[in-house]
Amino acid sequence: MLALGAGLFLGSCSKDYLEVSSTRTMSKSDIDKISQTSPHLKDASLYGIYAYNMTAYSGGTTGHDDFGQKGYDIYTDMVSGDMNLNAYGYGWYRDIANLTDLQNPSSTTNHKPWRFYYFMVRATNLIIVDLAGQDGNGIPTSDKDKVVLAEAKALRAYMYYNLVNMYTAGYDANEKILPIYEAPIYTNTPAKKTQEVFALMEKDLKSSLSLYESAGEDRVKDRISVDYFVAKGILAYVYAAKGTSDALLEAAKLSKDVIEGGGYSLATKEILLKGFNKVNDNPNWMWGGKITTQTDLDLVSWWGQVDVFTYSYAAIGDTKGMSEQLYNSIPEKDVRKGQFSNKKTTDVNGDVRDFGATAYVAYNKFYSATGRIFMGQRIIESDYLYMRLEEMYLLNAEVNARVGNEGEAKNTLKELMAIRIADTSYIDGLSSTGLVDEILKQTRIELWGEGKVYAAIKRNKKSFQYGSNHLFLRDKVYNFNDKQTTWRVPQDELLNNPVYNN
Repeated sequence: MLALGAGLFLGSCSKDYLEVSSTRTMSKSDIDKISQTSPHLKDASLYGIYAYNMTAYSGGTTGHDDFGQKGYDIYTDMVSGDMNLNAYGYGWYRDIANLTDLQNPSSTTNHKPWRFYYFMVRATNLIIVDLAGQDGNGIPTSDKDKVVLAEAKALRAYMYYNLVNMYTAGYDANEKILPIYEAPIYTNTPAKKTQEVFALMEKDLKSSLSLYESAGEDRVKDRISVDYFVAKGILAYVYAAKGTSDALLEAAKLSKDVIEGGGYSLATKEILLKGFNKVNDNPNWMWGGKITTQTDLDLVSWWGQVDVFTYSYAAIGDTKGMSEQLYNSIPEKDVRKGQFSNKKTTDVNGDVRDFGATAYVAYNKFYSATGRIFMGQRIIESDYLYMRLEEMYLLNAEVNARVGNEGEAKNTLKELMAIRIADTSYIDGLSSTGLVDEILKQTRIELWGEGKVYAAIKRNKKSFQYGSNHLFLRDKVYNFNDKQTTWRVPQDELLNNPVYNN
């Protein structure tokens, strides 16, 4: 424990500094030159994007909270109020949990996601332009290239979707926040209206689905790629965030397509308590990141920051847990109550940890593939979860309820809840706002720690309350569009992009 503490102390600091250089890119001429002898490069570039999504320090800093998409899942979960920082002995997440970093445009908390997602946008643009031309509208002749292009377009939309969630206060069609890049250019572009960003996401995802269908790949691929059904799921989220009546109906249709046509199955009660840690062991996983010892992740990872059975921050005391009010709202006989604990926890070797009476750590929802052994996972071998089937059930119920299709919403919610509780009849008595609120509550419980709740609160235009066990802001209430809980456009973007406000 002392050795681990020393290592964590030496690797951490209260603030990290921005990386000045942004030269970790490959030019179009570089790709053209290598492609003459390496036609597989487009595949390799695509695999590189997936790998970068799991890479430590991919936000351009040396922070131990900087490790790609799952790092920003923690950010948004904390700001939503459902994931508490229970202690901050090493400094990480303190100024996110108390919201001070979000108010400072020069903070790395604002810089890292912006830098990461735009870096990923550029990487996808290199592939898109190579396969579809400068305007991105070309269609490759080979089925293999169609699939590569389909993945690249879906991934580009996914990056913009995350930027929209974090840096805007919700769907305001005429708000100018995000620059759009559809080609790997070196010139700055001005911030575009939100409706233009949504138009690009919709166009990309529709094109992706069409390309998959043309290539005969309209089925589940390998669960570690953005395949046909994952692209449908992302498009459903985009429409739900847009929130117009026609968009909500499209989201309902797409999420139902995934539920009925994807071939996935809902997690059983046993799976819900066995630890979400491997893509191939979970039939409900739609998309995940495959991690092996060669991935070379250790304490700077989602597992290191959240899992008490991994050798890292959470295991030594800086745990992340559920809001007390949210935990108390889970019925005693709901299987998900057993995913969290506020009692002394014993691992399989008999070692005991007391994380605190109000910690509510997810010791039985997420634990490392090496088993429930404190600090048992040193080099990360547990996979990352990006999307699972239960999300589509909850999203389908939500959007149907929002457009007034309450019968459909209730049936979908009841099918999900029947695995978790014995009696779902209470759902029949819900209607209107009460039904939407119940679906949102189940979303918060079900998807705790998975980076989905912050977006759900925004698209439903709801207020949210921090728990009575929150370290800094106990019982504070925020509205969905509060500037205090919205990421700021980073200062370096405003300084280095002279046309941003044009």
